[in-house]
Amino acid sequence: MSVVDSTILQLVLDLLCTLLKRTDREKHPAEFEKIIGVFPQLLNFVKKSEDMFLLLHGTTAIKNFIFVGHVEILKIMEADQIIKVAKKLLSP
Repeated sequence: MSVVDSTILQLVLDLLCTLLKRTDREKHPAEFEKIIGVFPQLLNFVKKSEDMFLLLHGTTAIKNFIFVGHVEILKIMEADQIIKVAKKLLSP
């Protein structure tokens, strides 16, 4: 992955977090569900990445997703998958 790709992905993760925070689940439930639907791919991305900056942005995105949409996330995936990625992020 090139530096340009890494920078673009960092910006995409930041944009995704902003969309997640600003989408009202009460007024726009379909849009909120679509954004939450990205979470499994986000976990997979963070799990495979070795780029430190992408891991930092990915960790922030995961935190925001869990904070805002934990109920919806647990409907589409098991907590064990999230814990595996957390272990990777916490390993030295």
